[in-house]
Amino acid sequence: MKKQNQREIIFVTLHLTDGGAERVTAELISEWARTDYKIIVVQLRPNEFSNRYDMPDGVEYIDSRLGKNRYMNMVRNIKCLVQAMRQHANAPVLCFVKKAIWVVGIASLFTRNRIVLSERNDPNSTPPKHGMVRKLVHWSFRRADACVFQTIDARDYFPEVVKKKGVIIPNPINPNLPKRYEGKREKIIVAAGRLDHQKNFAMLIRAFALLHEDFSDYQLIIYGRGALEDELKKLSEHLGVSKFVDFPGFSDNIYQDMLKCAVYVSSSDYEGISNSMLEALAMGIPSVVTDCPIGGARMIIKNGVNGILVPVGDEKAMSEGIKKILSDPFFAETLGKEAYKLRSEFPIEKIAKEWLDVLFPQNNNNNN
Repeated sequence: MKKQNQREIIFVTLHLTDGGAERVTAELISEWARTDYKIIVVQLRPNEFSNRYDMPDGVEYIDSRLGKNRYMNMVRNIKCLVQAMRQHANAPVLCFVKKAIWVVGIASLFTRNRIVLSERNDPNSTPPKHGMVRKLVHWSFRRADACVFQTIDARDYFPEVVKKKGVIIPNPINPNLPKRYEGKREKIIVAAGRLDHQKNFAMLIRAFALLHEDFSDYQLIIYGRGALEDELKKLSEHLGVSKFVDFPGFSDNIYQDMLKCAVYVSSSDYEGISNSMLEALAMGIPSVVTDCPIGGARMIIKNGVNGILVPVGDEKAMSEGIKKILSDPFFAETLGKEAYKLRSEFPIEKIAKEWLDVLFPQNNNNNN
């Protein structure tokens, strides 16, 4: 039940399942609910998956009622959101997911709520496939009252009318991460993410095959699921390393599974700010990451100080970066200690407050 004068926030998403944007959504919701905000989550595809992220008590869910007709579902989503926005007319509306952003844009034509949209990936590489939807997404960013980006490069993709109302807010670091492991590390190279082309795990497997000649007692574990799983398994067989490459799927205890590993690797062709990268660094795991657009890795990692950056798609450079860590325990330990310091730079309390300043700009005016 809403308390008297309690402020409300509407989150619009497809569903709260595994995914980087959904994970940040869940962490922000938990922090805001803890600080006495009322959160309303509007799910536009509620029956596609069940919720995976635990939400605090008091979060209100409004689920769109979908049928089998795709175009009627679009209409239902818009009507559902308009109704929710009118019911909570003073609540700002926040959306991270491109497949939902255009719905927010259209709903804003019929309501007066403050609209805040956020780009969570590389807009050069992840436009909606459908031309009309792409135009609607860009139009929605123009209509928004404020736009939030993870990096300067992401903001600069957009026209001046969007950049002028753009704010840079990085991802928070999960406050429940385990402390840095200080014992002897396991002979495991670890990666995590969807098994799709963006993550370029094929390049990682090729890099591991190059590395395997000198470090034959090491194993590569890639957590996640996706359409390319069979293809990646066949590649590891072709390269003769299938006995040393494992695909265990998703893990319900991913932090403990990663904590003692020798190296964390992100091989993506593009990212916003990778959550798994940020968490691996904040757990003090020596890390090798591609310096990919849209600049998130470069914003977080000081090359050779708290991690290693390598060019996108370069398996030789990736292999050499991992080898440098495995062959020099002192260097690996130093990288991990420096990376661990990131916890103090991106605490959830600080990042959640920055978001509130965008959602409720009158707070700043009242403080001046």
